[in-house]
Amino acid sequence: MKLRGAADGRLWLRVRQCIVRRVARLPRFRRTQRERQRALRKLVRQTEALADDLPGGSPEQPIDVTSASVVEGKARRTPCIQCDGELDVRGDRAMSTARGILREISVVCRQCHVARTLWFRIAPGAAN
Repeated sequence: MKLRGAADGRLWLRVRQCIVRRVARLPRFRRTQRERQRALRKLVRQTEALADDLPGGSPEQPIDVTSASVVEGKARRTPCIQCDGELDVRGDRAMSTARGILREISVVCRQCHVARTLWFRIAPGAAN
């Protein structure tokens, strides 16, 4: 039986350190949680930016309706842009423009509680 010398012990220690360094450590739970939250926040910002370009997302691109009575119904039937949940109407404002009456409807999602503003233009149909 051969005894190990000091040189053999140091060599074994260096080999062991190399092996330990090469083995990937699992990321900590809090780190992965923060990365997931960051990714979700980024996705929400991107979705909101895209929602502004949809019809009704801005005063420049309102949803055209023929009567003021259908505005709240359409606003309620519009799904939430984040979770496809139902929207509750919180308030509305109206302003007159050259192309018709512009209504701003404030809505809030019932599930994720995201506030959003929908824009409608009341443009009466042509007379008979």
